[in-house]
Amino acid sequence: MDGNGCLFGTLCGNTRQVLQKFTVDLPKAWERGQSALRFARLRMEKRHNYVRKVAETAVQLFITNDKPNVTGLILAGSADFKSELSGSDMFDPRLQSKVLKLVDVSYGGENGFNQAIELSQECLANVKFIQEKKLIGKYFDENISRHRKILFWSRRYHESS
Repeated sequence: MDGNGCLFGTLCGNTRQVLQKFTVDLPKAWERGQSALRFARLRMEKRHNYVRKVAETAVQLFITNDKPNVTGLILAGSADFKSELSGSDMFDPRLQSKVLKLVDVSYGGENGFNQAIELSQECLANVKFIQEKKLIGKYFDENISRHRKILFWSRRYHESS
């Protein structure tokens, strides 16, 4: 969640899935001819509506039959929107109790989603995706440190030579 939009996704086992994403057009700068107070009020109103839309979408996606359908939530973003959402009374208390971590990410969209997964590894240690990634990393570390070279053999290539 940032000033450009929001992405909702899940990480289940070794499957990463984007459920929904949308963009938002928040006013960035005050323009001549506008009252500064009016601009500030309109800006705060649009931010409030954006946070409300994110909170409502989270309820639609992550609550089924009045119960959360997720084990935990990671709120990630590059601005203070994630903190604003987390502390807001618009954010459903059933989901608030599932928040594991707030993460600052440098990117939005799917790149931000990937970065949030990276930065939340300790919270997600039991998720198969993270376990497999660590295992592959350990495999490469072991091979590189022992042999300095890695050889992958392909029977098809060898037979065609």
